[in-house]
Amino acid sequence: MSTKTPETASDDVTDVDRQIRLEQLATELAKRQAAIEADKERVEEIKQILAAELPVGTHPAGSHKIQVRAGARRLNNTRLAEAYPYTVRPELYKATLDTTAVKHHLAPAELESFKDASAPTVVVI
Repeated sequence: MSTKTPETASDDVTDVDRQIRLEQLATELAKRQAAIEADKERVEEIKQILAAELPVGTHPAGSHKIQVRAGARRLNNTRLAEAYPYTVRPELYKATLDTTAVKHHLAPAELESFKDASAPTVVVI
């Protein structure tokens, strides 16, 4: 004899339906992520080919225009530090907060008020 009432039987169906829905969503998410990854790889491959074949500038390509931009030029901090060490040019340097030292010197409870939480992430494995 079954001990399930119509209400608990309905809950079981709802749980099963929810599990099926979650499984379907996880499967769809995994497939879409794989497709996006493949698309990203192809986009990068196309960009590399175009950058290798075209000089910096704008180039016609049928109904499109391809613009190749020069790479960004950034200061190389390592080379600058070697050329201008702190002992020679201290005005080029600034003090920064050492978060490793902070974690060693403050109590965990005190640190909690300084922590920010990011948005939750969803990963299908």
